[in-house]
Amino acid sequence: MSDWWNNLASWEQSCVAVAAAFLIHLFVRLVLIRGLNRLAASTDNDLDDRLVYFIRRFYLLILIFALTLVVLKIHGIKITAFLASAGIMGIAIGLAAKETLSDILAGIFLITDQPARIGDRVKIESPGRHWGGWGDVVDVGLRRTRIRNTDGVIVNYPNNVLANSIITNFSYEDEPVRVRVRFQLNYNCHLDQASEVACRAIQNTGRVLPETAEIVVRSLWDDTGGHMGSGILMEGRYRIADVRNRTKIRSEVLKNICKELKAAGISLASPRVRIEQV
Repeated sequence: MSDWWNNLASWEQSCVAVAAAFLIHLFVRLVLIRGLNRLAASTDNDLDDRLVYFIRRFYLLILIFALTLVVLKIHGIKITAFLASAGIMGIAIGLAAKETLSDILAGIFLITDQPARIGDRVKIESPGRHWGGWGDVVDVGLRRTRIRNTDGVIVNYPNNVLANSIITNFSYEDEPVRVRVRFQLNYNCHLDQASEVACRAIQNTGRVLPETAEIVVRSLWDDTGGHMGSGILMEGRYRIADVRNRTKIRSEVLKNICKELKAAGISLASPRVRIEQV
C-alpha cells in the first residue's frame, strides 16, 4: 500500500512539474518571444526573423530536456549516467559543428552590430590587405551572407569570415566618397600645365562633383617597386555620389585624362627598360 501511495505522490509531483513547465512556456511565449517577434517585424532584414525562430526551437529543446530530468529524478531514476552521456554527446556535436556554430554566432553579431544591411554597397577585405571584394548585400543569413559582386555574381561569405574581415560600408551615409586615380608624366613636362589639364579632364567627366577635383604630386623619383615605370607620379582626386558606378566613373576619368593630356601634347611616362650584360 505504501508503494502505491509513493507512486501516486511521484505522479502528482510529475504533474506539478509539467504544469510548472507549461506556465514557464506560456510566460516565455507570450512575453519574451512575442516581444522578439515584434522587434523582428520592425526591421527590413529577415535574418532576425530566422534568429527568433531558432531561439524559439532551441528554448523548447532546453525546456523539454530539463523537464525530462526533473521527472526522472522524481521517480527515483538516477540521472548521473544520463547527464554524462548527454555531456559527451554535446561535446562531440560541438566539435563536429564547430564551424557551423561559429558562423551562427557571427550571424548573431551581424544582427546586433549591423555592419552590412541588405542593399548596402560594401567592400570586404582581410586585415593587412589593401584590396577586397566589392558588391551589394543581397541576403544576410544565420550561416552565410550573400553579396552580388560588380560582375553580377553571387558570392557566399561565411559569417565567420565576415566577422573577421574589414567591412567598408558605402551606404550608411549619403556623403560623396573620394576616389583616387594615378598616372605618371615625363620628367620634362610642365607640371602646372599638366595638372591643370588633368584636373579639367576630371571635372568634365560625368557624375563627378567638379568642385572636388584636384591633382597632387605623389613622387618625383623612379618608383621601381610600384605599379608603373619611371616618371613623376601624379594622383587625381575627386568625389562621387554614385558609389555603385564607381568603377565605370573611374574608367571614364582615366580615359578623359589620357585624351586631354594627348591633345595638349603632354606625354605619359614610358616604362624604363634595363638591359644587363652577363
